[in-house]
Amino acid sequence: MVNPEGYVDINIFVYWLGNHPTFGRTSYEWIRRIEGAPRGKYVTSALTLYEIMVIIGGLTGKTLKDQELVEGVINSIEGLAGLRIMQLTVEDVTNATKLMKEYRIDYEDAIHLAAALRSRAREMISNDEDFDRTPLKRIFY
Repeated sequence: MVNPEGYVDINIFVYWLGNHPTFGRTSYEWIRRIEGAPRGKYVTSALTLYEIMVIIGGLTGKTLKDQELVEGVINSIEGLAGLRIMQLTVEDVTNATKLMKEYRIDYEDAIHLAAALRSRAREMISNDEDFDRTPLKRIFY
């Protein structure tokens, strides 16, 4: 398996699906890059899928009982040709506690960082400046 170029943080997907007024356009451009990339060039974790459902549900007033919401999110993300969705491991969630302290980030970001490091991604695609304190190069343009 090829090491991914970048780990895609949840905010890219939320801004894209939610058509965010400030970050929606940049996120849409990232989605276009991911769509045109070979499978595995970009990676995110299964946690991202769940988080997107919760956030989009909150923005739209829907719940996770809404099968249309759940299927829509899964199909939107899973259908991106250049994206591989990786499973989380017990090591990811336990290593995250160490990463929280080491890089002064919250637990959610630390889980994503643990998965990104395990995948050997070189970059974190995110507008979250907290990732600037981590070993991955954060990009969002």
